[in-house]
Amino acid sequence: MRPRNLGGFFCIALLGAALIACQPRTPASALPVAAIAFVSDRDGNEEIYVIQPDGSGLTRLTDNPAVDRDPAWSPDGRQIAFRSRRDGSSDIFVMQADGARPTNLARDPQDSLDDEFHPAWHPSGAEFALYTDRYAPSSCAVHQLALMPVTGGLDNIRLLDIPPGNQISFAWSPDGNDLVFSSSRCDGSGTRLYLWERDANAVYPVTDGAWSPALYPAWSHDGRFIAFVSAHDGNHDIYRLNTLDQTVINLTNHPARDTEPTWSPDDSQLAFVTDRDGNNEIYVMEADGSHPRNITSHPSADISPAWSPVIP
Repeated sequence: MRPRNLGGFFCIALLGAALIACQPRTPASALPVAAIAFVSDRDGNEEIYVIQPDGSGLTRLTDNPAVDRDPAWSPDGRQIAFRSRRDGSSDIFVMQADGARPTNLARDPQDSLDDEFHPAWHPSGAEFALYTDRYAPSSCAVHQLALMPVTGGLDNIRLLDIPPGNQISFAWSPDGNDLVFSSSRCDGSGTRLYLWERDANAVYPVTDGAWSPALYPAWSHDGRFIAFVSAHDGNHDIYRLNTLDQTVINLTNHPARDTEPTWSPDDSQLAFVTDRDGNNEIYVMEADGSHPRNITSHPSADISPAWSPVIP
């Protein structure tokens, strides 16, 4: 799959409301869950919660004095991977979708200075993409993209063979063959989106410098679109790139800072983070950017939404 340049973007051929006030309740099931996971410090430190797209069903999943962040759903919606410092360093954990049985997969020695974070479950369910600063090749490239099997283990972490730079955010293609990621290269070219093609072990640019910084890519489940964040129009907005014809539209077009998009399982909606109400909240909007609504509505910071792949 070799992209070609079209107007600053590069072709990617694919294979293959009303807000409801609520209080957290005790998780009751480890069955597949249809919900939006997110991170909030509303109870004193950063914990992982789930909520329904209409703002109902708020449920706290983690309860630990350490930081719990970066929730990522398994492909079947039965588990959530996340990072936590509960064992002394930033490790990758997996828990059931109801918050039960958190298990440390990295098993790093306590108080290690090396961290793993931002897990992203491969569509096959067999491995994660993640960031690690364990093998940083230079001072300009601290965070590196790597793969780790779901069985875990530090010895099983494998760095991707890509040009050095700080890799910032990423997303798997629906078929799992490709990984789109944002990277700030050591050559000073700015933060752009790139595509790692697994079969060829090759990296291609997706955006050029006009869209820098390009961050937080999110691939739709049908493969047609990549949502991403850019300051192209003067502030951080969420854009939608059509992977077939390279057309791009600004979905949010708002003076606030809009970031971290995540697709609903049927690709009809996006959840995202915005500070348009004075602090970071989780919003949901239609896939064309219409009808944005606040679903968390809390004075504390709510960030890092991840929409379960399970269709209700």
